Amino acid sequence: MPSFASSALFTGLFFLILFGFAPVEAESIMVENYQVGYEIDGGTVVYMDMDTDFLELIVGIDSSDDGLLELTIPRDLLDSKFDIDDDIFFVIIDGFETEYIELENEEQSRTLLIPFFWGDSQIEIIGTDALGIGLEEIVGPLVEIPSWVKNNAGWWSQGLISNPDFVSGIQYLITEGIMIIPETQTGQGTTQEIPSWIKNNAGWWADGLIDDSDFVSGIQYLITNGIMKV
Repeated sequence: MPSFASSALFTGLFFLILFGFAPVEAESIMVENYQVGYEIDGGTVVYMDMDTDFLELIVGIDSSDDGLLELTIPRDLLDSKFDIDDDIFFVIIDGFETEYIELENEEQSRTLLIPFFWGDSQIEIIGTDALGIGLEEIVGPLVEIPSWVKNNAGWWSQGLISNPDFVSGIQYLITEGIMIIPETQTGQGTTQEIPSWIKNNAGWWADGLIDDSDFVSGIQYLITNGIMKV
């Protein structure tokens, strides 16, 4: 998706908020025994599912126009934290990272406003805690990464290593048992595009700003979406 298109859509989002978008009736869907409230303009919500392996809420939509999805997510279902402070979510639409606005930040829930294009069909909201399970609890004990791998990750985040070189290097480390990650099922991907949040994670990990488990979550995303084969 061209960056200028994403910027134009995000600019349009502010105008929609300023002048108001078509009123819609608030609805909700039960996900893992939690009510997720939503309002959508420009389409319909088809389903919502939790993927606790990747700490993400997946929302399927049928988009009839460019539009907006307002989503109220219970913190006990999905949250994003850095230590004890609230952190951003990563929002992926059909494989591409997108921007969003956090409208409300309450004790029990967080409300996001997410723009989408006509034709978009799947929105992934990725956090750090789901159903009381943190990322470290899922992957922490199984992660073994040699310290020198951080150099490669840092170079890749700075554009000094190409995407194919980085992916092939990680593939080699995994298949040779040098880098051990939790068992992850390889998916069938429709694109070889690597979301920018994964490259951001690699840079932060190289700088010691996030831990091994956070870095591994990005590698698992590449595997399950068929971008990386192991």
